[in-house]
Amino acid sequence: MKLDINLDDLVDAFQESETTNHFFIDTHTSKILYINEAAEFQARKKLDHLDNDRYLPIPSRKSQEHLFLRELFIYQYIHDERIAEKLHQLLERKKPFKDFNEALQNYPDLNEQWFTYEYNHVKNEVISWLCEYNIELTNQQLIPEILIRELTKDEIKKLPLEIKELEPIVCLHCHNKQGLKARFFTINVSPENRLIEQETDRIMNEKYGISHHSNCSDENHELLTAARCPRCGSEELFWDY
Repeated sequence: MKLDINLDDLVDAFQESETTNHFFIDTHTSKILYINEAAEFQARKKLDHLDNDRYLPIPSRKSQEHLFLRELFIYQYIHDERIAEKLHQLLERKKPFKDFNEALQNYPDLNEQWFTYEYNHVKNEVISWLCEYNIELTNQQLIPEILIRELTKDEIKKLPLEIKELEPIVCLHCHNKQGLKARFFTINVSPENRLIEQETDRIMNEKYGISHHSNCSDENHELLTAARCPRCGSEELFWDY
């Protein structure tokens, strides 16, 4: 299904979709419809009217999801223990989101990082949701171009020890343990959403004939690993991670 909807408009709808705020996509017109159940007396009748194949409901976000995302941001981006502790305490109040946002305004750099972090997280959620429903947004590139290249022996030698030591142990198809060799590939993106995963699968299959691979990354490397059993040709192997 192809829809002429702006990605940013979908991200906004996902962010605002809650228990009483309902958003739908009219798949015939590519319009986003909004119903506030708490404010409109006829809202339930409208919801019943929209309950058919033409109108695709945008999933509602629970308060716990908003809290979890803010906790992740604190752990990943705030290294000042005093600020982190203050924000943790704010998230335990009656109005955690309002207090959290107001507190961040005192730290302009962190405030900007938070809005970027939240947008990217929800954007990847939207893209994965679009993949689930096989929806394509017209005239929009949702993910960057994916570049994958196999590492040479010399490049593999320079990898961190914890990565180089990753190796296939046994073939899950024929139980062979001999001649299993890991291959490493560099990739320019991380698996942030389902569309990136699908495109990565396609490139690995078309360029290298590989249908099974795993992500293997650290702070400095985004890598893929793969291997094939020399006895039966299976790629379904047990790895020592």
